[in-house]
Amino acid sequence: MSDTSFNTRPIDLFKVLSDSTRLKIFKILFNKEARCVGELVEILDQPQPTISRHLNHLKKMGILSCVRDGTWMWYTVAEDIPAWCQSILDITDEQTVLDSEMNLLSLAEAEEAIS
Repeated sequence: MSDTSFNTRPIDLFKVLSDSTRLKIFKILFNKEARCVGELVEILDQPQPTISRHLNHLKKMGILSCVRDGTWMWYTVAEDIPAWCQSILDITDEQTVLDSEMNLLSLAEAEEAIS
């Protein structure tokens, strides 16, 4: 997909990533490892129809790509998204990692204050 055929607007990208389940799916897949629906169901502890619906949203946006292998569908972050979209996804991934680290730091500080 080239920049000219990618018709997702930035506002639509932000909307699709504003859902916590879709954001979690994105974070899991961002390292470019392919995952099937069953693995995501297990990781996220949510029903298969819910995960499939969210994967479909991300796929329609052009963020994810999928490959069929028999009865399995393997999902990855699309490699051919435009640079502006990749930049937003990179920043989103970095920020969620920083948020996780800050939460761990706050938890450690709280435990230290208690003891």
